[in-house]
Amino acid sequence: MVEPIFQDPELQTQFESQGYVKIPFLTQDEVTHLVNLFWELHPSIDTKGFQSSSYSNDYSYKKKASDLVTAVFKTHYEKIFKNYRAFGSAYLYKQPDTYSELPVHQDWTIVDEEQYVALNIWVPLIDVTSFNGALHVMPGSHYGVLKPLRCPTLPMFFDGYEQLMIANSIPMEVKAGEAVVLNQSIVHYSPPNKSDKIRIAITSGVMSAAPKMNFHYCPDRSKNEVEVFEMEDDFLISFENFYEAILKRPLMGKSLGMKPYNIPLLNESELHEMLLKMKERAGLPPVLVESTPIKNNIVVEEKINLEPTPKVEPTLIQRIASFFQTH
Repeated sequence: MVEPIFQDPELQTQFESQGYVKIPFLTQDEVTHLVNLFWELHPSIDTKGFQSSSYSNDYSYKKKASDLVTAVFKTHYEKIFKNYRAFGSAYLYKQPDTYSELPVHQDWTIVDEEQYVALNIWVPLIDVTSFNGALHVMPGSHYGVLKPLRCPTLPMFFDGYEQLMIANSIPMEVKAGEAVVLNQSIVHYSPPNKSDKIRIAITSGVMSAAPKMNFHYCPDRSKNEVEVFEMEDDFLISFENFYEAILKRPLMGKSLGMKPYNIPLLNESELHEMLLKMKERAGLPPVLVESTPIKNNIVVEEKINLEPTPKVEPTLIQRIASFFQTH
């Protein structure tokens, strides 16, 4: 049984059923301050696509960004959460180009989710719509209906059916300073920024107060086991080379040894059934969408290919890393 983390029982109930809540968060002065801070930290930007300050190899920059943002967020956390611990923040920014899509995914498992919860607080610093790269979420897809471990060396449970997950996700139109509080395990996605301006947002982490953070590493999927590492709270910004290090056995942290784990491999029928359970859990009609919901900012009916792609395809992290190495 996971202890509640929201002070408001209604928010807790909504969070438990849907896997996310949208709430008022920052003041306009705080939004302005954080935008100004972003430009102080990024006086020039020459990268394309989607970026996070946590991807940088410069630890002092990552640490400064995290500390300054978390200091602003802390007063709001005190009003919203209980029995919690904040574990850092990062700027997320999408350039106005076709490379700024963030593939559909779940965030890493960093706590024992049978007992504790980890949250991702996503806060845009400009008004966000589907046109400039909105956050899309799959309601009810958070930990509970299915219980996969999540780490860079393991596939997502929907591997090969990414378009089906995107089609059944919903876009979150969010005003600057509002927050979408996500369970770390919820399926989410973000399309390209098609506007002519950079889209700046913040991600900040909160978790149950008690546990140490964990990270999982799978050296060989055929052995049905993963190695568990106990980590310090700043480990998410401590990778010296993010894209390379997350795919290797960690050099930091304390190994707790190997843990048996069978990767859930769902066929098309099983995934359809799982998605219907997720929608029912979130209080949505038990109907699957088989269309591409957004194309040139227009909803279009379009049958999708439900045949799984070969399992030799690169992981989500490898696909993202490949993009930044070639663009």
